[in-house]
Amino acid sequence: MPAAPSRRRSRSAFEADGEAASSSGAESQKRLKRSASHDEEDGEADEDDEYDDDPFAPTQRTNGLPNGSHGSGETTHSPGAVVRVKLVNFVTYENAVFYPGPHLNMIIGPNGTGKSSLVCALALGLGYNTSVLGRATKFGEYVTHGRDTATVEIELQRRPREKKNHVIRLDIIRENDKRKFWLNGKPCLVKVVQGLVANLRIACDNLCQFLPQEKVAEFAGLTPVQLLHETLRAAAPEEVINWQTALKALFIDFKDLKARVETQTANLTNLQSRQQGLQADVDRLNEREAIKNAVEDMRKARLCAEYNEARIRTKAETKKRKDAEKRLKALEQACGPGLEAVNDKEAYKAKVGAVLDHRKRALKTAESNADQAFRTVESLGEQIKECQNNIEQEKQLFTAKKAAVGKLRQTITRFEAEYKNEPPHFNAADWNQKIREQEHVLRDLVPEKRQIQDSIGDIKLQGRQNKTEIDAIQQNINSLNSQQGQKISFLKRFNPEVYQGWEWLQENQDKFEKEVFGPPMLTCSLKDERYSDLIQSMLQANDFLCFTCQTRKDHKTLSEKFYKDMGLSITIRTCGTDFRTFQPPMPVVDACRLGLDGYAIDFMDGPEPVLAMLCSERFLHASGVALEEISSEQFDALQNSQRINTWATGQTFFRVIRRREYGPDATTTSTRKVNQGRFWTDQPIDNQEMTDLQGKLNEATERRRQLLESLKDAQAKVPEIEEKESTVQKRLDELKNEKSELQAAHSRWVGIPDKIEAQKRILDTTRESMQACKARVAELDTRSDELLVEKGQAVLKHKEAVSQIRDAYQSLLDVQIRLIEASSDVRGLKERNSEITRSLEEKKEEIKAFAHNAAIAKREAEDAKQRVTDMLAQSEEGNDDFPRYQAMIEEKTLSEIDHEIQAEEAKLELIHAVDPGVLRQFEKRAKDIEELVKDKEKSSTKLGRLEAQIKELMEKFEPKIDELIAKVNQGFGHNFDMISCAGEVNIHKDDDFEQWAIEIKVKFREHEELQLLNQHRQSGGERAVSTVFYIMALQSMAQAPFRVVDEINQGMDPRNERMVHERMVEIACREHTSQYFLITPKLLTGLRYDERMRVLCIASGENVPETAVDLDFGKLITKQLALKAAA
Repeated sequence: MPAAPSRRRSRSAFEADGEAASSSGAESQKRLKRSASHDEEDGEADEDDEYDDDPFAPTQRTNGLPNGSHGSGETTHSPGAVVRVKLVNFVTYENAVFYPGPHLNMIIGPNGTGKSSLVCALALGLGYNTSVLGRATKFGEYVTHGRDTATVEIELQRRPREKKNHVIRLDIIRENDKRKFWLNGKPCLVKVVQGLVANLRIACDNLCQFLPQEKVAEFAGLTPVQLLHETLRAAAPEEVINWQTALKALFIDFKDLKARVETQTANLTNLQSRQQGLQADVDRLNEREAIKNAVEDMRKARLCAEYNEARIRTKAETKKRKDAEKRLKALEQACGPGLEAVNDKEAYKAKVGAVLDHRKRALKTAESNADQAFRTVESLGEQIKECQNNIEQEKQLFTAKKAAVGKLRQTITRFEAEYKNEPPHFNAADWNQKIREQEHVLRDLVPEKRQIQDSIGDIKLQGRQNKTEIDAIQQNINSLNSQQGQKISFLKRFNPEVYQGWEWLQENQDKFEKEVFGPPMLTCSLKDERYSDLIQSMLQANDFLCFTCQTRKDHKTLSEKFYKDMGLSITIRTCGTDFRTFQPPMPVVDACRLGLDGYAIDFMDGPEPVLAMLCSERFLHASGVALEEISSEQFDALQNSQRINTWATGQTFFRVIRRREYGPDATTTSTRKVNQGRFWTDQPIDNQEMTDLQGKLNEATERRRQLLESLKDAQAKVPEIEEKESTVQKRLDELKNEKSELQAAHSRWVGIPDKIEAQKRILDTTRESMQACKARVAELDTRSDELLVEKGQAVLKHKEAVSQIRDAYQSLLDVQIRLIEASSDVRGLKERNSEITRSLEEKKEEIKAFAHNAAIAKREAEDAKQRVTDMLAQSEEGNDDFPRYQAMIEEKTLSEIDHEIQAEEAKLELIHAVDPGVLRQFEKRAKDIEELVKDKEKSSTKLGRLEAQIKELMEKFEPKIDELIAKVNQGFGHNFDMISCAGEVNIHKDDDFEQWAIEIKVKFREHEELQLLNQHRQSGGERAVSTVFYIMALQSMAQAPFRVVDEINQGMDPRNERMVHERMVEIACREHTSQYFLITPKLLTGLRYDERMRVLCIASGENVPETAVDLDFGKLITKQLALKAAA
């Protein structure tokens, strides 16, 4: 359908409170006007001469009284208070001037007239960023639509020492989103403005001082710690805030330093403990090292001692050898002639000894020959024995063959006797004929039995088919009664092709990579059917009947099946996007504030891929729904939000089409009536289909009864045919057994001649074997005789060898006798010269011994010298150490040195070995402990100074904050007492200064206890009352020159709103209190009024006069009262 014209005007994106933006360009003849009036009288601005030439002055609109024209009961503004606010092309204002009073300024007006725009102007004009407002983030968005620049001019009350008020001017340039500042007519940087504002104690970023409408929820969400900080900024003197900041920094440093000292102490204790644990090991290691060094030195000194002793011993042994040689030579010269005869006889004895050795070898050879001859005799005897054994075995075999011949003769005789007795005649054809007759009878019974069995099988098959048919019909009936069944039945009637595709998909899910989902009308459902028509109004028919794939390959597979193979006309979609990526354009809570119940997708259930497809195709995650119609204000807010473009409320569907290329106002809104949906509703049961199914069920049940009767008749024939079959089979088995017995007897008789012939052949073979045994025995006898002859010859050879042994032994005896005679002669001669010979031998042996000892001593001395040389070469001091080692062994023997070494080694064994790395670790840890002690001393000194500083500041800070919170508590409690409730404010002093916090406790009902104020225990209205009472409690102590509260009464019931307003007027209108701005669109009748308060009324509309003079609210009220009286 064509888009219907919009019922509402476009709104600017950043006016969340519904303030209307200009709907036409600069040349529009119906420009939006703004006018304001005071409740008493209008006045013209009395500005300084410096600004008389302001080009905006002639057409300005004023609100309130000009500076210097105070109403009854008003006093002068406090320093830093807002005296005048001028707005040009700022949001909804073309040209307007406000003159706030010095006390309570109550700004009222309908929604959309620009109340909150004044709050924005105050914040931006004083140099703050857009973040303090919680609205549009770009400065250019605060310029009236169709204008290039906006101007905000704020006049602040001067301090007593100053001559003129401070005038701050802000120009916002839309094109580049820039802003420019002037202070008292001179261009300046924003930092200069911010410095002035800070000096005047103005803090628009403090929610206790400056609370815009969009920040009310943020103020309610302040943590107790944050609330303390904001309270001090709003109500405490500058020095208290400085003390708090300093204390926070000191406590952070103190906590960090204390933790560091504790860590250092723990580390130091740990290191010292570990060091003490190693002390004993280190002592043992040092002692062990000293002993090892001493042992090593003793061992080196012992080498020197060994060399000294070896050198002395060598000299002594050499001297002894030379002396012995001299004595031998003298003895040989004296006894030379008597020794020649002895020498000749010894030479003869040596020759006889040589012959004796030759005769011994000859005897040994003769003995070896005799042994070899004996072994030959024994070998031949073994061979003879083996021949005798073989002869005995052949004889035994011959005896066995002879016995077998007797048995074979008996068997042949028995077979010949059996052959003479012929068995009865056997005619195989006759027996076969009898058997075939019974088999024929049996075969005739088989078809009859098979026919009955086939009949039973067919009846059972029909029964199973009938049972399946009954189950299917019953399932269809049950399904038709279920919601899903109704949906499928409706789909079958509504679109048979989709139904056909759905049935195929149910049976073929295994053909796809991922699950493929059927039509959303089957796979999805609604959580709340009240939203059914609304949600269906956002969808088209294909959206309900399409199939959803998760991969391109599955899409291709399903397309080929549906389009090519089955020829179906079905919509197939692919969605691989995760459902979680489809996020709503704004939180549900914010959407609910705009009159929506939520988003369409929130009221749907189904597989996530299907829901993701619907979000991708129809943006259900960004389409709002509501059961009730929304108000015009909510419509405007939705249209201006630029985030929700489609929604359905009540019975109407809205779609906003935006043409951004033509500007933010180029929007078209189309509407259509929400019709009743055809899907996702309880479909009425199709009575005709139910009747048809019931008829089919009755027919199938009757067929089942008939089949059961037929089965019973067929099964009754089975026992009769089986009995006949058993009788014939029994007769057939008897005939086969008789035939087998006769046939076996006949076969045995016929085979007897062959058996006789076979036994005869065996008999002949056995006789031949007997002859072969006789031949082998004769052959063995011959071989035995030959071996006997060879053995006799070998015995003769052995006898000859024995004779040779006897001759060799006799020759050996002759030589031995001669040797005895020669030895006797030598002994005789030696006995006569024995004394001389013994002396000579002794001298020779003595010389040999001395020579040997001298050689050993020399070798030992050389070895000892080499060891000493090697030892000194490895020593650090080299040869210089030799005198020290010599001194260690002076007047000590090797035995004594060894005893000393053994003693030291015994000490070393008593001291257990320790890892050498322990000493290095001990020395490193000693250095670490020394450095750590120094660091700890420094940290402890610094910690003491910090502690003193904290104590000094706390003695100043704590009384001040206690006094401040006590005053806040008094005012807060008094405010609650006035509405018959209770409230108190305390300060929680935590050990951690950063956790110091304000605890607000309230009680709204008589029988309950005071409870902490938070977002969970109290209602929204109760939190709003508590918030405004807390802010009011700060009024008398406010350090800021003015405070702003925008629509704090949201969520209050009329009773609470009236009480809160009365208290606010009472507090804000006291003397010596700061300026107060209260902004509200709601007014109750009969509210309290005070002479010190100023009411600023904002009126807007296309018919507002050009100048404020033409609009006199006093006259309007007089006319209204007159009209009421006349009525």
